[in-house]
Amino acid sequence: MARIVLLAPQVLLLQSALSMLLPTIASGDLPYPPMSTCQVSIVQNPVRTQCVEGFAPDVVRLCPSGQSPVFDSVTFDLTILDAFAAPVSGVAVKAYEVSGLLNIATGGSTSDTTDGKGKASVSVFRASGYGRLGVCADGVLICEVEVRSPDVSFNALPVGCFLPTTGTSFVNATDYSNGSCGFGSKFGAVTTGTNSSWDLDCNSVVNASDVTGTLAKGGMLQHYGHGAPLGPRNTCP
Repeated sequence: MARIVLLAPQVLLLQSALSMLLPTIASGDLPYPPMSTCQVSIVQNPVRTQCVEGFAPDVVRLCPSGQSPVFDSVTFDLTILDAFAAPVSGVAVKAYEVSGLLNIATGGSTSDTTDGKGKASVSVFRASGYGRLGVCADGVLICEVEVRSPDVSFNALPVGCFLPTTGTSFVNATDYSNGSCGFGSKFGAVTTGTNSSWDLDCNSVVNASDVTGTLAKGGMLQHYGHGAPLGPRNTCP
């Protein structure tokens, strides 16, 4: 004998809503970081192994200009997936300043759009200041790195600490002499969040080598006079 099950009107309504909602959820239009992947590749000039190994997130050292030495560049190779591990295609991917006093130089980064497999690649090669640099896919933060730069101030006054604003910035004496954010005010053993961003050679201490340096260490003076127009602060989205 056939069994007949009567469904309450509320259950029928819920079934109808789910039947319309599930195709939308599974359509692959919502990036989901735990399912997505992000491969960070840092090209260093000069090479400083300790700036990559043992840091979370990785450290990339960026100069505002493309003059030699160019310092580092970073490339993010991404595969953007949704919560069901389906590729998210056709969404904008770009780099942006997550935190800190950081500006990407005008023309100092690339952007991309995910393809049919959810893949995209973004590079950043010129910036000033210090802080966290992230990659945003359709308004969602996917991954990030730490930025360290020889260009940390606009002038010698405390109010001249590198601010997220447009304009042109140069690596010059104020990056040392600024009493609030210059290299001279940050000497000593590195404390994360206090002076770690001034440790350009990643040897756990801010000292003269981060200022005078050599081509093998990439101190501030190796980038003296380098400058570039700074773009507006990027946001996500």
